[in-house]
Amino acid sequence: MARMLAWACILMLTLGTVVVAAPADEVPAPFASFNYLLGGWKGSGIPEANRVRGWPEKHNWAWKFAKGTPVGMTVVLEGDKVLTNGELSYDDASKTYHLNAQGADGKPLAYQGTLDSTGKTLTLDREGTSAEGKERIILRPNSSKIRYTMVIERQPPGAPQYSRFIEVGVTKEGEAFAAGGNTANLPKCVITGGSATMTVSFQGKTFPICCTGCRDEFNDNPDKYVQKAMLKAKASDGKTAAKPASSGKDDGAFDGLLIGEPKKAKPAPPKAKTETKSAPAEAEANDEADTPETQAPAKPAEVSKAASLLTQAYAFERSRKASAAVIYYRRIVKEYPDTPEAKTAAERIKTLAGK
Repeated sequence: MARMLAWACILMLTLGTVVVAAPADEVPAPFASFNYLLGGWKGSGIPEANRVRGWPEKHNWAWKFAKGTPVGMTVVLEGDKVLTNGELSYDDASKTYHLNAQGADGKPLAYQGTLDSTGKTLTLDREGTSAEGKERIILRPNSSKIRYTMVIERQPPGAPQYSRFIEVGVTKEGEAFAAGGNTANLPKCVITGGSATMTVSFQGKTFPICCTGCRDEFNDNPDKYVQKAMLKAKASDGKTAAKPASSGKDDGAFDGLLIGEPKKAKPAPPKAKTETKSAPAEAEANDEADTPETQAPAKPAEVSKAASLLTQAYAFERSRKASAAVIYYRRIVKEYPDTPEAKTAAERIKTLAGK
């Protein structure tokens, strides 16, 4: 009945008696807590045995579709020492999540578990036994959900309890686009309604999508989702929907649904030349005047990330782990050269090199 109601949203066209069904945003309730995972992530893995010797990792999460509806999630992990890929599903009968995965050695692995009472932390226990003993995976987002931690814990045979084996920390790719984790103002995926971080093009139009799974679903059924986007655009404008525009002409029907493209508005009247600037405007103008033309100012997200890395580097240095600190200092200089933190990092590299 719920599915029938979801598809019962109809729109009568003004001309003729054609009825167009608008596909509803359908994300399975058990996966609502995992919307933040969709898209690409990058970070590093750190073994508990030697926290100085880490490695880079990339994760990519996407929806898995069946007959046009998301039924689970897939993940590809580059550089991970335990898994290479996996498929997350939910069993309604047992109220448990299942991760069928491929290990780093190419062998199949299976995990199952549940969310905690907060609906944020997912704990998955490995099924069966192995030479390493018991194993479990814990997925936990940070408060802004632009970073998450994947912890691998093991309990060797005879050990009294689980202990941390590997910790992987990854950050959402395009963090500046994520605006500090505030997804309220991001474009919405034309398929699921989730926060979009990608786009797909069709007939000269660009549509926001949230993951590679939605990209593939769109490419398999483009007409369905073009029509859906059009109906949403018309509904948001409070206008009567019309038939989709031909591929050869842009009638503006999708304005506001495109990433980076605001809705069209009437041009504002020209301001008088004698207009007095407000204090914030004057400050902004002065800031621009003081900024060298040869170097663009660092973006707030870059400064934030650089500051975070600098804090970690300081922590390593205070712990007398100079080699680990230098790794972070060099990363700041390489990835965020236009930030004040990069200058500080360069100075610390020179100081540590002289010791």
